[in-house]
Amino acid sequence: MFILGHIGMAIIVVFLASLAFPSLKKHLDYRFIALGALLPDLIDKPIGRFLFEELFASGRLFAHTLVFVIVILIIGHIYFRQRGDSSIMLVAGGSFLHLLEDQMWKTPQIFFWPVFGWNFPKGHSYESFPEYFMNIVKHVYNPDFTFALLAEVIGMLVVLFLLYKYRK
Repeated sequence: MFILGHIGMAIIVVFLASLAFPSLKKHLDYRFIALGALLPDLIDKPIGRFLFEELFASGRLFAHTLVFVIVILIIGHIYFRQRGDSSIMLVAGGSFLHLLEDQMWKTPQIFFWPVFGWNFPKGHSYESFPEYFMNIVKHVYNPDFTFALLAEVIGMLVVLFLLYKYRK
């Protein structure tokens, strides 16, 4: 999934949760949900695809683990108790939704790291960033992967709506 899919789907889930639990609305700031929805990729892609490509060859590492989300959630809870600010917990929620959108449970050695060992499975190496990027584009916009394409379109519509709504 690309940027818009992660942001849009996370915001939709949180919005629907706020309809079911109206008391959540006073604590919501969709900017922190969006940040959390991108955070695992913002951390892991540079580490596993650029800085340590030879070692990992993967964009799914530490920030794609349940431990990562739990640590952010604990920090967020402490921050909320001290200052009444839910922003860090919202980032944790957005990050957790990212993991669900990436279907990380299908890769338990990453999702439940370090339960199954300290090493991350090595991914596929690419010759260059353009090759890597085009591989992602090919998979997202391939008719066989309709959920990813649908998520991108929905995400684009959500982001456009929010930009329109909050442009003032």
